[in-house]
Amino acid sequence: MVSSSDKLTSNLLLSPIPATVPGPVIARLTKKWILFVDLSGSRARTIHDLHQKYGPVVRMAPNELSFASLQSVKAIYGPGTTCIKSSAYDNFGRQGMFQMQDPAQHRERQKLIAHIFAPSSLQQMEPLIQGVLHKLVSAIEKRLGKPVDALHWCRMTALDVSGEILLGKSFGAFAADGDAPAYVHHLDNAYLVWSLFGLAPLMCKALERLPVKSLQQFMAAGDYVYKYGDDALKEYLKLYGRSSTRRSLLTKILAGDPSTGTESLTDREISVEVSNLVFAATDTTGNTMAYALYRLCCHQEWQEELRAELRASGAKAAGFSFQSLQSLPILNGIVMETLRLHPAAPSALPRITTGKGCDIGGMWVPGKTLVSMQAFTTQRNPEYFPDPDTFNPNRWVSGNEISSGSPNMREMMLVWGKGTRACLGQHMATMEIKMLLGRIVERFRIKLAGLKTHDEMEMTDHFTLIPKGQRCSLVFSNASAG
Repeated sequence: MVSSSDKLTSNLLLSPIPATVPGPVIARLTKKWILFVDLSGSRARTIHDLHQKYGPVVRMAPNELSFASLQSVKAIYGPGTTCIKSSAYDNFGRQGMFQMQDPAQHRERQKLIAHIFAPSSLQQMEPLIQGVLHKLVSAIEKRLGKPVDALHWCRMTALDVSGEILLGKSFGAFAADGDAPAYVHHLDNAYLVWSLFGLAPLMCKALERLPVKSLQQFMAAGDYVYKYGDDALKEYLKLYGRSSTRRSLLTKILAGDPSTGTESLTDREISVEVSNLVFAATDTTGNTMAYALYRLCCHQEWQEELRAELRASGAKAAGFSFQSLQSLPILNGIVMETLRLHPAAPSALPRITTGKGCDIGGMWVPGKTLVSMQAFTTQRNPEYFPDPDTFNPNRWVSGNEISSGSPNMREMMLVWGKGTRACLGQHMATMEIKMLLGRIVERFRIKLAGLKTHDEMEMTDHFTLIPKGQRCSLVFSNASAG
């Protein structure tokens, strides 16, 4: 057996990464130090601070590097990259497109799914989103003048939208008048279990074998999440068959893509893919909605400007349709700044270099090296985002029109990922967020429930962004009341 000291010595002497690459001394010896940072929920902030100290390249482990320069983005994530997804994604649920490492396998699966997120498909889904938003407005109206957990209601909105669009049925997120469906509790536990498997797989396998019912149920949380997808697909097929005129993306997945002659996936593959899409969309979109509302409470001037823009645009008369909202510059700027400061996946998007290695940002990186960048850092680079910690929607406004920012700004926005691995659901998420903000801000004035809300919304991350207090206490009142 190799002793711990021998392993540390081996890491120090045999690492293919040059010793001149800066980083914490412990990172030259072991990767285990970062595991404790992961458990604390402070990985994104820790890596960001290391880049502030050491520069655009930081050693994270004997065989792992973190990059932060503009020149590194295309090399790691862009079209033609030779880097592939790391096996770290295997810990997140069942094998689907999100977890696939083989670029060819991913490309073929993407062809079978991408068509469901086409603008024409999403436009057909708009009535489903509007229906869920009506429920949200009703829930808020029952609680006017009282502290409301906006994070909970944003999550419920994203959950029911995902259910309606991807599974063809509601999760009943608004039926219990404040209580989350059982699915949400299983999903929360599943994220914890998957994170633990990534950090300590042997320990988790041992825990699974312990004859403690409550522990076994906790460790099986992911199975419950996928069972919901399995059952929803079976129920859908029983009620509507494989050919239906229903407005849901599940209908389109079952039908394939007639325009290209693409056939559908197997039922097993469909169940896994839609389940992955639902749990990926629920917290990422829900958390972003909550952070947008929080920012508008912290910056009342932007809330007032947005309300004025909405009323001048006639969005209400248009039923807050996405068409009436998508080109509003202030609304778009607020969404973009929220995504910049509070990216749903703020920390590392890990990749593995292949073959003999590749050039990344002017540095030759050997093959089989774990490399990554993180949105939390690239989107706070002061060279491209002056006063990077300031919430400034005007970054994304040009005159009276939407601005997509400079090419370098766009390149450094990693919130949706990049290249062929970019988030397929980004347009659906943006559509939801804009429609929610348009309807809510036009109708309600929103303020913080107190200073405690700042503590609640402190950012932590366990791959995805999680508010520290797991709630967002806000107070809503009728906007017409002054």
